[in-house]
Amino acid sequence: MKKMLVAYDGSEASKKAIDVVLKCADKDDEITLLTVVPAELSESSFTKMLLPTIDLSNVVKSGSFKQKAKESLTKLVKHIEPEVSKVNIAVESGDPADEILISAKKYESDIIVVGYKGYGKEGRFLLGSVTDKVV
Repeated sequence: MKKMLVAYDGSEASKKAIDVVLKCADKDDEITLLTVVPAELSESSFTKMLLPTIDLSNVVKSGSFKQKAKESLTKLVKHIEPEVSKVNIAVESGDPADEILISAKKYESDIIVVGYKGYGKEGRFLLGSVTDKVV
């Protein structure tokens, strides 16, 4: 039995990662789907910084990003459940690379699967790469 952690952000790369995991998974394997909401979004502080004159309490409800992420993962579970013995979902907030590693330890994952967008050297230097940080 393998325990696999899949970092999912809704991107095409993360959707392909799920496809790869399903091709490699056995019926007795366990998959954990993880979405990490950047702390700035879960607290809306980043949005407050960008839009200081707008009262965000009427626009963004507390926890709404995490709730949307849970809803998205729950839809995926229905697609994955028939293929493996167990599917967990987790939504965390913070630095994506850090949260992926913490969750991998928490769920005792044997394999971490992260989609890769392929920004190239320049893009990784400017933007950073969650995949590079996890590795």
